[in-house]
Amino acid sequence: MPENEVKQLLHLTHNDVLRAVDILEKQLNILYQRAQVLISLAGVTLTITGFSGRLIAATNRPAQVLIIAGLGLVLASAVWIYSRVMAIKWITSEVQPDSERFLAAVIRRRNQKTFAYSLGGKILLAGLFLYCLAFVIMLLNA
Repeated sequence: MPENEVKQLLHLTHNDVLRAVDILEKQLNILYQRAQVLISLAGVTLTITGFSGRLIAATNRPAQVLIIAGLGLVLASAVWIYSRVMAIKWITSEVQPDSERFLAAVIRRRNQKTFAYSLGGKILLAGLFLYCLAFVIMLLNA
């Protein structure tokens, strides 16, 4: 519950709301940085496909299906992460007269972005797994 975390956060910061906001801002920044890594990994996968995708797809039908499905999931994860985690909404847009409600709103947003990051990472891993299976098929049929 965000309300419980607000109480813990205010206790930790000796009721200094600005310090609490700073802690939450740093947590959001970590999510953005990690999301950038996943987006970069998706970009590298798409770039590699430009070099080896044709060879993999020329192997056989299972390799074609796996590489297409894998790339589809990699692209879906990039779109998901970009739209759900990296979308910009300033903390100050949630400012309210009641500091505890304000901090709870920021914590809820952080939690939503954390869930979205986790799901996006799992989608990316599934796509990479399928992509690697297609690559393995190509190597086994060299």
